[in-house]
Amino acid sequence: MEQTSRKKIKEDRSLRMMGLTVKAVLLNSRNQVLVLRRATGENSNAGLWDLPGGGVEKGETLEEALKREIKEETGLESKLGPLIKVSEFPRDHVAFESEKRGLRFIAYVLGNDDQVKIDQREHIEFRWLDLDQAIELFPAEGFEGEKRETLLAAKKQLEMTRALENWKRSLADLENYKKRTEKSNLEFRKYCLEDLMISLIPVLDNFDLSLEHVPKTDKDNNWTVGILHIRKQLFDALAKFGLESIEVKAGDQFSELICEAVSGNGGKNCKIKKILKKGYRLGGRVIRPAMVEIE
Repeated sequence: MEQTSRKKIKEDRSLRMMGLTVKAVLLNSRNQVLVLRRATGENSNAGLWDLPGGGVEKGETLEEALKREIKEETGLESKLGPLIKVSEFPRDHVAFESEKRGLRFIAYVLGNDDQVKIDQREHIEFRWLDLDQAIELFPAEGFEGEKRETLLAAKKQLEMTRALENWKRSLADLENYKKRTEKSNLEFRKYCLEDLMISLIPVLDNFDLSLEHVPKTDKDNNWTVGILHIRKQLFDALAKFGLESIEVKAGDQFSELICEAVSGNGGKNCKIKKILKKGYRLGGRVIRPAMVEIE
């Protein structure tokens, strides 16, 4: 039963196989398109301009067929691009009756484009033209009209591709701009914060200096405790933004990385004799070294 159905389908002329042709808008590295003039001895469309391509042979994929045709007609290696058009012949055309349809692609030359070798039996001339020049070369009607439509479809596809690439590039530029702006804002914030801290550190110094001169008998009175509390409150507020004091004491080894000697004499391995002013870091970086006397 199944074999009978298959035989019936094969005998049904309305279901006969469709013939396919594949042609390409072949572009070089300068975005020029290759056009070919058919030989004057051709059986059909002799002497007219055409695009490289031809029929699909048995067992070939569309890509294999197109790359083979381009190689045979031009001597060039190519890479297949997107499908841009499906061409159908008019109903009154002989090719319509034979169920031929055309698939049109963009393709790209691999390697040098100055190695074009045409078979004079098929083509008598070739030109590399800008896309608009190629479009103007083909009239709007007849055999060449379909090639003009193919070139117009290629132009539209390339314009959309360029627009998409420009959009992606603009999006990337925007992201980079946002990152640069964020980095710049962060650096500006750090600069402003550091400037603020440096301007407030002398206030902490004045608190410390005032407390050093409080008589021992007054160290526990409410006034002194209040001053200590205000000093701590100010430092704690600044510490929330990253300020920290540099912890050094008398007897420690002197280090130029965190200290500045403002008085005293010392050799290579000198020590700290007295802390004159505390040192401070902001975000781990020294913004004011400890002012010390050395011995």
